[in-house]
Amino acid sequence: MDIVIGLALGLIAGVFSGMLGIGGGTITIPGMFLLLEVEQHTAQGVALGAMLLAALVGAFIHRRQKNMDLTVAMWIAPGAIVFSLLGAWAAGAIMAEWLTRGFAIVLLIIGCRMLLFNRGGQGVSTS
Repeated sequence: MDIVIGLALGLIAGVFSGMLGIGGGTITIPGMFLLLEVEQHTAQGVALGAMLLAALVGAFIHRRQKNMDLTVAMWIAPGAIVFSLLGAWAAGAIMAEWLTRGFAIVLLIIGCRMLLFNRGGQGVSTS
C-alpha cells in the first residue's frame, strides 16, 4: 500500500509542480507525514531528493516553451544554493514537532495570501 501512496504522491506532486510551478514538497511532505507516517526531517530530505530531477525536467520544458527568464534564474540560483545549505543545517537542529508546525504555518500563510490577494489579472492569455 505504501508503494501505491508513494506513486500517487509523486504523480500529484509532478503534475502540480510542472503545471503550477509549486515545489513538489508542498504536496509530498504533508503526504508522507500524514499518509505514510514519515518523520518530518525524513520527509523533507526525501522530497528534496525526489524533486531534484523533476525540477530539472520542468525547467527544461518551461525554457523550451520560452516561459523562463534565464537571467533571473541565474540571479536567484546562487542565493538559493547557499541558503538551502543553511536551511538544511538549521532544519537538523530543530525538533521535528516544531519543524512540522513551522512548515504548516508557512503553507497556510502562502495559501491564504494567494487566495485572498488578487495580482491585478496579470495572467497569461491562452487565446
